[in-house]
Amino acid sequence: MQSFNRAVDAIIAALRAVIVVQATGIFAIAIFAVAARYVFGGAVSWSEEVPRYLLIWISFLGAAICVDRKEHIAFDILYDHLGAGPRAALAWIINLLMLAFGCVMFWWGIVFVADFGGDLMETIAFKNYWYYVAMPISGALIVLFIVRNRLNALFGAAGMPPEAGAELPPGKAGLE
Repeated sequence: MQSFNRAVDAIIAALRAVIVVQATGIFAIAIFAVAARYVFGGAVSWSEEVPRYLLIWISFLGAAICVDRKEHIAFDILYDHLGAGPRAALAWIINLLMLAFGCVMFWWGIVFVADFGGDLMETIAFKNYWYYVAMPISGALIVLFIVRNRLNALFGAAGMPPEAGAELPPGKAGLE
């Protein structure tokens, strides 16, 4: 279990690095677009489209990371007032629903890429595969992170007995 958690944590570290590079790219493109317009007197045609696609990737990858860290939107008032047994049952129900959502994102994301990925982007000569594929990748990551959460709940997180890892608090999903 510990090696699985380490592998998933390595994936998350790589995803965070990708998100930082993408956010830096958005910033650099915005600076370049402003300089091109006001210093050189001409607009760059792709300066709106590329940041939009980068933001799509940031959103989907960030959403998957939030699922792993248990930082997604949650109404925890009821959850906090339940006993240990009902809390564990509710956590399983929530995770099964999120697992189903990840599977739907993965499956329909593949269908969406297959149906519309061959279209050309608006201002640059690339196909839409480059940003449509963010949806199935995010769905697969959500599935992976939910599986990790449930395995930690069943067998204990790294370095903890199984009963201690039953329901880790938000932000403590793996090897922090």
